[in-house]
Amino acid sequence: MKIRLLTIMLGMVLLFSCHPPKPETKTLAVKHNYIILLDLSDRLIIQDNQPSRDTEIIQNIYKMFKEKVKNEFYIKSRDEIKVVIAPQKGDNLRTELFEDKLYFNMENIPHHLKRKNEPLRTEQFNAYLDTLYQKARFSETPTDYNGADIWKYVYEDLKTDYITDTLTKNFLFILTDGYPIVGKNKQKLEPVLNRFPGLHVVLVEAAPREKDMEWDSIMNMWSEWFKEIGVEDYTLIKRKAISKEIEEIKDIISAS
Repeated sequence: MKIRLLTIMLGMVLLFSCHPPKPETKTLAVKHNYIILLDLSDRLIIQDNQPSRDTEIIQNIYKMFKEKVKNEFYIKSRDEIKVVIAPQKGDNLRTELFEDKLYFNMENIPHHLKRKNEPLRTEQFNAYLDTLYQKARFSETPTDYNGADIWKYVYEDLKTDYITDTLTKNFLFILTDGYPIVGKNKQKLEPVLNRFPGLHVVLVEAAPREKDMEWDSIMNMWSEWFKEIGVEDYTLIKRKAISKEIEEIKDIISAS
């Protein structure tokens, strides 16, 4: 009996030594990186209800971010969302404070707090977003505002917010009414040396003048610029019923 038992045990040792059990492989979830770039220039007072429209759009993008996190069971999620502000002279905003408070990286949040603190994160996000727009609307006179320089952000800061990991899908949502550059000569954009492969840019709330075909001019400028900096995926959304804009954004994210 003992000999038989030893034979069986020896056979099992030989079996596992020849075919060791395969270790479990953990596959990383695809990371979504949502960058929301704000133009907080005089568009806030020129366009009707612009602050409330902006915040509704941003809050809906945040909801889509939360849904993605939930679908990854919170623990697996590596997603990021950040609100950044296009450079603008004289705005007197505490830009760093707001950008810090309107940024969440699920990889940096302890596992046991990812689900538990979700309501707190949402409350904080909405509160700071409302405060930001209250501070940004500091005057009712358009000439008190300088233009927001979207080109400058792309030239200087996008390389920091963009994630090069091949398992990351990067989205840049730009809330603006018009051109990517400020100043009189809007037809000249200096080259951007960095490239952003796979970046999907979504321009939201474009509001050109209808009378002089400004829509075509704006769209051509954006399209040519995106081509120059290697952005192949972009969507230009004209200002319309906000529910339709949000639905377009949702379709873009869902298709990724």
